[in-house]
Amino acid sequence: MARDFELDFTRFQAALSMAPNAAMRGAKRGLHDALDDWVRESRDIAPIDKGTLRRGIKADGVRQVNGKLEATISSQAIERDFNYAYYIHEENAGGKNVSGEKKYLDKSAEENRQKWLGWVEDEIKTELRRGGW
Repeated sequence: MARDFELDFTRFQAALSMAPNAAMRGAKRGLHDALDDWVRESRDIAPIDKGTLRRGIKADGVRQVNGKLEATISSQAIERDFNYAYYIHEENAGGKNVSGEKKYLDKSAEENRQKWLGWVEDEIKTELRRGGW
């Protein structure tokens, strides 16, 4: 005896087609959180004299380039037409009178990379769950 049955894949197909956009939304949100934390962590360990260097650490934002997300921060501290943020960070200069971590952008990124990756993954999962996964 033969039997027929039908399966309705409409909801599954809709969820499947929306999954890439949901994942991208979650990744962007997670990267924004990580970027904010990167700025905060870098400011906490950057050398301090008058505070200009720490105030000059800024989030440059999250952008999508060729299907990939990029998040960057920058550091600029200009006094008398001289960017000493570059001098301290890239030239690892400043002598004994500079206290704090001279590679403040790099060190904070290295120390927090796994934490931030977890945040991005969690946001992607959250957004996919909202989409029915």
